[in-house]
Amino acid sequence: MQTVSSLIDFNRKMEGQELVALFMHNPEDESSRCAFRSISEANYLSRTTKVYLADMSQVPDLHTFYQITSTPSLLFFVNGKLVNVLNGCHESDYLKALMSNSIQL
Repeated sequence: MQTVSSLIDFNRKMEGQELVALFMHNPEDESSRCAFRSISEANYLSRTTKVYLADMSQVPDLHTFYQITSTPSLLFFVNGKLVNVLNGCHESDYLKALMSNSIQL
């Protein structure tokens, strides 16, 4: 997972990619650490969706722009458009299925 430093940075990195996910987290929060482990495993297994990482305390313009008020949150984008937001920690198999099936949410 690559880290993003701002909304502009994320938009640049997302350009030209069909399937993208953005993991917004708080590294001090246990639920965020749980979600990070699941997302890392799912991303490794699926390899179909590019996943970016944003620490909510470091990138306030992202959570403001996407109106994210809780962590962890996994945002899914198709062709640059936000299509779904998952909050909390989910099993890696569930996330792998989402990532492997072109994010049919």
